[in-house]
Amino acid sequence: MLKSLQKITLLNGVSATGAGSSFSVERAKGWTFAIASTSVTTGATVDVEAYIGGAFRVIHSQAVTADGNVVIRDDHGHYEKLRGNVSARTDGTYSVFITGTTDSL
Repeated sequence: MLKSLQKITLLNGVSATGAGSSFSVERAKGWTFAIASTSVTTGATVDVEAYIGGAFRVIHSQAVTADGNVVIRDDHGHYEKLRGNVSARTDGTYSVFITGTTDSL
C-alpha cells in the first residue's frame, strides 16, 4: 500500500533570524524534519516549532555548525500547525523541509 504524504517547506534559503510562516498540519503525523545548511562557518540554531496550547513552542532545537543536512524523526506529535525558526545566527543559509503521513488518520 502506498503511503499518503504531506510535504512542506518551512524555511527556504533563509539567511536571517526569525520565524517562517506556519502551516496547518492537522491531517498528518509521523513527521520527518530535514534541516539543510550551506555557507556555514560558525552557524545557527534552527528550531521546529508547533502550535500547542495557544502559542508556538519549540519541539526540536538544532545547533548547526557545518554545511550539510540533519534529519530528525518525530513519531509522537500530532500538531495543529508547524513552522521553522532561525532563533540565533552568525552565518550560513538554512532550509527546513518536513514530511508527515496521513495514512493513519
